[in-house]
Amino acid sequence: MWLEARSSNRHILVLEVLTFISGLLFFLGSQFAVSAVFIIILIFIRFYLHYSQNAGSDLVLVDEEPVERLTVNDESEWSVVFKNGKYPLRNVSLTLGFTNHAVFMDHETEKAGNAIHWNGHLSLDQYEEVRISIPFEAIRRGKMKMVSCQLYVPHLFGYGYKILQYKGHFKQEKRIYPEIEKVNLLPVPASQKPGEEAASFSLYEDLTLPAGTREYRMGDTMQRINWSAFAKTGQLQTNLYEPVIEEKYMLILNVTYKHAKNIHFEKFIKQAAYIMTEAHRKNQPFGLCVNVRTKASPNFYFIAPDRGVSHTRRCLEMLSVLSLGDATLPVNVLLNQLAIMQVPATDYILIGDIGSAERLLSLKGRVWTVSGGATGIWKQQSGIH
Repeated sequence: MWLEARSSNRHILVLEVLTFISGLLFFLGSQFAVSAVFIIILIFIRFYLHYSQNAGSDLVLVDEEPVERLTVNDESEWSVVFKNGKYPLRNVSLTLGFTNHAVFMDHETEKAGNAIHWNGHLSLDQYEEVRISIPFEAIRRGKMKMVSCQLYVPHLFGYGYKILQYKGHFKQEKRIYPEIEKVNLLPVPASQKPGEEAASFSLYEDLTLPAGTREYRMGDTMQRINWSAFAKTGQLQTNLYEPVIEEKYMLILNVTYKHAKNIHFEKFIKQAAYIMTEAHRKNQPFGLCVNVRTKASPNFYFIAPDRGVSHTRRCLEMLSVLSLGDATLPVNVLLNQLAIMQVPATDYILIGDIGSAERLLSLKGRVWTVSGGATGIWKQQSGIH
């Protein structure tokens, strides 16, 4: 688990050989008192080499704190536990490397590329357990992780050293959600069918928005039976449809402009975060898709509309990990794919460049765009009805 590098023991080994020869000569010369002194020196050298060989080899790093969720400017602590083994360690210089999503409080931050280093000192007795808590302040969205752990262990007898580099997997992480930027004029309820007042529950369903199937129950009409499922499984299945009145947003985050990343990349993320938190506060279902390529279908970041704490966290975490280095795809491809998927959404909110008008028209629902910190309905803006 530790990659070790030690100072050279060549001089000590030479000294050991010379001490052994000298002690042997004095012993043969019947000078037993002097010979005993050389034997003591030999024992000391053996202890030295044994400690140099084994110090820190049974040290254990515990890095299994539960995931913590933060927002920018939040303060927290990063805890690391060291469990020592048989050999005491004194005046150890400890260097911990982290991703650059935070600054250490009351401690100078040392930058090394895209990482920041925390330096401290540590001493451990035999089988002692020491917890190190590092206070920090989150300054940037993303996943804060520890990326390196290095110990400089001076020899207990005062000459030589050992460097330990942790090679295991760092499990602990802090998920820092993006900042929010207020967006005005969120969409009003779009579906007023069959009445004119919005309601939290509907007796009616939109037969154009299938939501899945369930087992057949007595009383289900023949028109609701899914005959394709019956042909495949031999069991009657009843179609389910989306409620008519329930409004669902689908946030479309276009992070590109033509063939490059949009210069307002961070601004768009903040606006999307605001719209999602507002929708969560109002208990409105919403989904998120971003034109960043993925290996899994549908080949871009996609989270279907839903509600709840875990869903909102999932969407915010998707925003928090977006990077300028992500591989993207044209927004028109994304819009075309959404139209084919028939996403059960009543409103599409597009943040960023709007892409092709033809692709937007293919979406079944109202399309909103975010411009200048406010949302506006796209069809009204463009004169299309």
